[in-house]
Amino acid sequence: MPRRNGKPAVKFRRMKDLRRGQIMTAARRLFAERGMSAAPIAVIARAAGLSVGAFYLYFPNKEELLRQLLEEAGWALRRTLGEAFARDGSPLDRFENAGRAFFDRFCNGRRDMLVLILREAVGVSAEIEEQRKAIFQTLIDDVIGAITGVTGDRGRTARRRAQVVAVSLLGMLERVAYHYYIWETGSKDRRKVADETVAFIRAGLGSVLREGA
Repeated sequence: MPRRNGKPAVKFRRMKDLRRGQIMTAARRLFAERGMSAAPIAVIARAAGLSVGAFYLYFPNKEELLRQLLEEAGWALRRTLGEAFARDGSPLDRFENAGRAFFDRFCNGRRDMLVLILREAVGVSAEIEEQRKAIFQTLIDDVIGAITGVTGDRGRTARRRAQVVAVSLLGMLERVAYHYYIWETGSKDRRKVADETVAFIRAGLGSVLREGA
């Protein structure tokens, strides 16, 4: 096929990206609704409007599909928290912004990604578990950096204390999200739970930041 300014190649790449995106979107929805084990490749391909053969052009198996979905979800979560924390305000306001964004924009807005990280990626394989661990470690490092950046204390003791706070904070968010957004899918108390959790975070961080000031 004759090429003119590389347009056929560009069109081909766009088509590949579109089809890959169709598969990922369909799988993300099905995994959240049914669970990964109840969503065979044939069902995913059909939901994406493609053949099973087309699926295998983009993903060798379901685990690789999950790996790429998990990578996407991890970046989306980190971006959500980072953008909220970057907004103007006092240090406590910025941490509160991040907490509210977690519930409002991620747990509510991207529940499919939340389910991937907290439920569907658990127990699949050692490689997927390492990927999940890396997502949380990156978030922990982000929180440590935020705390030490606010206090200005980057000594060993301060960093260890910030690490304990970061692990505790993310662990609490994880369990609250799992309980109210995955287990109790019909809960009507989510807004109140989010408010109470964010208030608890603010109070606890207020004590930590004052000690480090």
